[in-house]
Amino acid sequence: MADRSITLACRNYDGTNAIIRGALRPQGIDLQVNEVNEVVKMFSGMFNGEYDVAEMSLAEMIYYLTRNQCDFIGIPVFPSRLFRHGFMLCNGTAGIRGPEDLTGKKIGGLRWVQTAFIWLRGMLVDEYNLSAKDTEWYVSALHHWYEHGSDEKITPRDGSIIRHLEGKGNDDYEMSCRALVDGKIDMLMTTENRKYDWLAGQPRIRPLFTNVREAEVSYYKKTGIIPIMHVLVARQSLLERYPELPAKLFELFCQAKKLGREWMRSVPSLNLAWKNQYIDEERAIFGGRDPWAYGLKANFAALTKFLSYFDAEGISARPITPYDLFTPSTW
Repeated sequence: MADRSITLACRNYDGTNAIIRGALRPQGIDLQVNEVNEVVKMFSGMFNGEYDVAEMSLAEMIYYLTRNQCDFIGIPVFPSRLFRHGFMLCNGTAGIRGPEDLTGKKIGGLRWVQTAFIWLRGMLVDEYNLSAKDTEWYVSALHHWYEHGSDEKITPRDGSIIRHLEGKGNDDYEMSCRALVDGKIDMLMTTENRKYDWLAGQPRIRPLFTNVREAEVSYYKKTGIIPIMHVLVARQSLLERYPELPAKLFELFCQAKKLGREWMRSVPSLNLAWKNQYIDEERAIFGGRDPWAYGLKANFAALTKFLSYFDAEGISARPITPYDLFTPSTW
């Protein structure tokens, strides 16, 4: 395998830092690591052939996989997963006291084929009895990038209607935030907090959940899920040439995640005043389990749940199971 370099793109997380800074390298592989912290650039770069292996949006990967429009397949490594309850913000004039008041409201998001949006929309239906078909859904785009299917019409299978959100702003995110403040939508399901301080300063804006951590702990104890955001993917042609590569990459990322956890525990000073107390509290909540575990078996239930949401929203072109997402040697 050393006869050619293999390019990898991923963000710098605690679980990938050892790979990015070169502390870990897979034996027998000339791995050229690219730290790419702008996720849209990383996703589109992998789609357009710039990398051999990369972190990829779970939703975008499944969208193109079910249409036979991508030349990559998954390895069951999940670099990014995140509770999302705290990323739902409401306009206080909309009469929303909690998730039970959302049916019939105008709910916005950035993209329809977006992992966080899919998780949140499905969770609201599953856990809080929201009626998807009786609620108004607004997004500014279908995909993370504006080619390869952006003009396709998606018809949700649960009776929902997708509406296009437009307005003023420097980008889709700012435009969506302003739409919330102006009352064009009643709630916004965000993906990041880069505008959060600005939104928090708006007198009409408040979070959907008054106690986010309590809601997320309750969700985890009921479902055992921390929602998966990103998955590692590799080019099919590369795996055909190097069938041992998936196992090597899987082990590499497992080792990096382990080192990241050990580093958090051992470093005496982080920018957290009570980091050891926080780590102990989290361990107690998770009951000794590793909710960030890699592998298909450990994540089968979460992936099955996500695929059910994916299908209800009309994004999948054909029925699939979690097995279909990953190269068979990793099952």
